[in-house]
Amino acid sequence: MSAQANPQNSNVVALNNESHRNLTVVTKRGAEYGEATHLVPVVANELRNLVLEYPVCITKDPNNGQFSLCALLGFEPGENLYLQGENWDAQYIPMHMRRQPFMVGYRNPQAGPGEDKGALITLDLSSSRVRQEGGEGERLFDDEGNNTQFMQQVNDLLGQLMAGMESTTAFLKTLADNDLIEPAHINVQFASGEQKRYEGLYTVNEEKLQKLDADKLMHMHQHGYLHAAYWLGASMGQVRQLIQRKNQR
Repeated sequence: MSAQANPQNSNVVALNNESHRNLTVVTKRGAEYGEATHLVPVVANELRNLVLEYPVCITKDPNNGQFSLCALLGFEPGENLYLQGENWDAQYIPMHMRRQPFMVGYRNPQAGPGEDKGALITLDLSSSRVRQEGGEGERLFDDEGNNTQFMQQVNDLLGQLMAGMESTTAFLKTLADNDLIEPAHINVQFASGEQKRYEGLYTVNEEKLQKLDADKLMHMHQHGYLHAAYWLGASMGQVRQLIQRKNQR
């Protein structure tokens, strides 16, 4: 999944320091800002932080077979067990959540390899985070049209996210090429007695990972994929914490 907008119900425009000079963006957490979701896309660069608090799994696009990384926030669509009103109960919040309502767009999306796509920052004006007349929230530009400190942080975040998406694609391709992706069989029993089985999520086959030949292991280690693969596998232990959150609700 890219850091680009869902075209439905969105009004995405290129960010402009003239026409958007007086806009503000609300940075609070909450369901009204689209944060009531059970899956959020993440990038491999985040795994070191994510695995301490979230189960992270691989998902597969049924249309094109493409793999993505996602953090599991709940067990049902629309259920974010980390969100309690305006409080996100975790030390680390995934970058895809923090970047809202900004995205990266391209002037020349059809550009070929090595050609400049012309990346630019876009803003979803229909987002409930955006305030047209200023007031609540963070300003993007000062009175002279310069980036505020908040906008500089957004720039940095989007840069990290775009680099992370590229490295994540390469990481998942390496896992797939080496047949290291397997279904994650998630069977849970809640305090109510209800039992559920979740399909369509994948993880790393650590047994096959350990049996890779030395050259492949060295390649994965040099690219940081070996750590990422083990973090990904280990994160599934957080499903127990997620069940506990569900039971406490």
